Amino acid sequence: MDNYIEQIVKKKTDATQRLKLFGAVFMTVLGVLAMVFYDMSVGLMLAAAGGFLIYFANMAQNMEYEYVFVNADCDIARIIGGQSRKEVYSIKGGDVQRVLAYNSQEFQNELEAKGDIVIKDFTSGVKANQDDWYMFLINDNGKTIAVGLELNDKSKTYVDTYYKHKSNISGVNFGYVKK
Repeated sequence: MDNYIEQIVKKKTDATQRLKLFGAVFMTVLGVLAMVFYDMSVGLMLAAAGGFLIYFANMAQNMEYEYVFVNADCDIARIIGGQSRKEVYSIKGGDVQRVLAYNSQEFQNELEAKGDIVIKDFTSGVKANQDDWYMFLINDNGKTIAVGLELNDKSKTYVDTYYKHKSNISGVNFGYVKK
């Protein structure tokens, strides 16, 4: 029987997403002004394109990540606007070398030791929640990838169960008591 847990994390709207929405609104206003002062057909096309972009830019501001843990594996999906769901990454339990807290000295040491670590961030992006960010270090064809997840208490317990000797979540660091 498989053990299963899922968690949803709401992504913070970043400056790039806000800038896209502002650009779409600007394009719409420019289209309306073009309809009034220049040419109706050009203005109508600009305003329609701007309205179309506003819709998608607004949807993109409502982004979530879904983590689905099944035994030691984790599938990560991005959900946009509560409608569009796309699988963005999959972690195989056997590929995980270590699970480290983002703010831990162990993770900082890994970053310094291996300068070419690729970081894939699937957290909310809210700096106040950094204590709940955990990096899953994975070896992918000789390249180290750090996959960042923001775990709630239930997910932390689940991850700690399946990665006992690879995690420092519950104060146990690879079989040694953390001081």
